[in-house]
Amino acid sequence: MTLKIPVFIALLGFCAPLLAQADTSKTLQGGGVDVQLLDSLGITNPELQKKYNEGVRALTANSYMEAVQRFTEATLLDASYVNAYYNRGMAFRGLNKSTEAIADFNKTLELDPTNHQAAYMKAETFNTDGKFEDAAKAYKQAAEISRTDEKYSYYEGVALFQLEKYDEAIAAFDEAIRRKPDYAYALNDRGSAKMMLENYDGAIQDYSAAVKFDANLHFAYNNLGSVYRKKEDYVNAEKYYSEAIKRKPDYFIAYNNRGTARFAQGKYADALSDFSKAVQLNPDYAFAYNNQASVYIKQENYTEAVKACDKAISLNGAYTEAFFNRGIAKEMLKDLEGACADWQDAFILGSENAEQYINSPACAGQN
Repeated sequence: MTLKIPVFIALLGFCAPLLAQADTSKTLQGGGVDVQLLDSLGITNPELQKKYNEGVRALTANSYMEAVQRFTEATLLDASYVNAYYNRGMAFRGLNKSTEAIADFNKTLELDPTNHQAAYMKAETFNTDGKFEDAAKAYKQAAEISRTDEKYSYYEGVALFQLEKYDEAIAAFDEAIRRKPDYAYALNDRGSAKMMLENYDGAIQDYSAAVKFDANLHFAYNNLGSVYRKKEDYVNAEKYYSEAIKRKPDYFIAYNNRGTARFAQGKYADALSDFSKAVQLNPDYAFAYNNQASVYIKQENYTEAVKACDKAISLNGAYTEAFFNRGIAKEMLKDLEGACADWQDAFILGSENAEQYINSPACAGQN
């Protein structure tokens, strides 16, 4: 029987983690209030000025309900008061009331179509709710209002990436890079979109540009390693994973990925060292335990392989490859009943490799 030992290659590091790297420090719920607006608006109505200032103070103090009340009172005094609607929208965000927040940001845009920040915050609200289609449209709206701010097009690209609309994401990243040619995050994420479209050379070009402009962008080095691994250039893959680790020594994903590159080169002891380091840094990282098992099987250390698979399955009860690998290890330990049971589970979970094993005469005798 030919042993097929799949190694789970975790291409983590070029999706949610990278796309989550964007600086949103000014877009968290609540806050974001320009305190210079306080008492400096030239408002001739003293009561309106008072209500608005009270709202700003409450919003700055994260007293969102009070802020909503004060800004509402301000709008009742002046229904066209743009800043009150915008800041009330920010207060509603603080209260996790997305519908109300979006309504206020839309009202702000109705009164002031040039307010790109309102479009941006509308997009952020959609994005927080996982409504990426609406978020992408709102980010685009912000980018069309402000034709110089590169972040709006970048965030549009991120939202489109989440929707797996990679060609459209690339177009948005193109615009962000046109506005800021050294925009390392946009170059990295455009590379990831190209990678998803299997444009590996284009991805390498973008990832390389990203690290050129930001030499400390650890995840871009990891992504370079992953795209070279896709091209089966395991030497370069190992090189760039090492560069990622050099810049972020606790980068467990890069250790796991470098381990897979080393495994592919037959460097099993080095691969095992990397997988072990990955689980040392993150004891809940099921992928690395399964990859440990693959090395143990190669080293004919089947008892340890079973233990590693046990750990992976305890962390992820639907981990197909771990059931498959554990079946191989159990077969070699002459536990045929246990092996067939594991292959059966792997098959139920979708493993095509397991089918030939459970249909073999050996497993047929276990039914």
